[in-house]
Amino acid sequence: MMAGMDKLFSACGFDFLDTEELVADLPAERTLWDAPAFDQVRYYADPSGIAVTAMEYEGEWTVLPSFRSGEDVEATLYRAMPFIGILEMEDFRWAVLSDAPFTLPTGNPVGGEKLRGRVRPAVVALDYELTEPAEFSLRSPATERFYQNYKPSLLNPQVELAGTVNNVEKKTNEFGGGEFWVCEIDGLPLIVDAPVEAGQGIRAHGIALCATEYWD
Repeated sequence: MMAGMDKLFSACGFDFLDTEELVADLPAERTLWDAPAFDQVRYYADPSGIAVTAMEYEGEWTVLPSFRSGEDVEATLYRAMPFIGILEMEDFRWAVLSDAPFTLPTGNPVGGEKLRGRVRPAVVALDYELTEPAEFSLRSPATERFYQNYKPSLLNPQVELAGTVNNVEKKTNEFGGGEFWVCEIDGLPLIVDAPVEAGQGIRAHGIALCATEYWD
């Protein structure tokens, strides 16, 4: 679906060769046979907080992760692409991978229906560097362009995040077999693939995830 998906799953503690292997081993807690636009949808929530939504259409699978242990916030969300939603929180808008895209209304920058509810956003770092302590900053360049050119085909959930790590928690993905670390930055979980110390600054390029109320 997009560049960086293998790295995304690896950073979340998954150790699988490909999507087919992951789907074959997925211990689906819930299976839907009537989800709009899909032949079936499987869902699994790992004790680590990582969750997986696997969606199948005509034999092809799309698998998306989410993180359900973050702080939930009130926000609005609409679908701009098949698997990408636009999350609106206070004065900020950013493209995210939704854990239940088939439930989202279709919208656009100038109108359309939006779903309001409690969500748990998170960012998974594809690349990052440690810095001096820094003020919180979050940018979604692709979303900024989307609200200028209205071209959803160019939309992606990649973000630039910087700030100071307030605390760190090590997690083990019981299904995926790997470890990851959750850095809390101004209330937003940032998932990284190696230990980081609290109090350090960090600058990350990553993918934004969004866990919704649908699977609660």
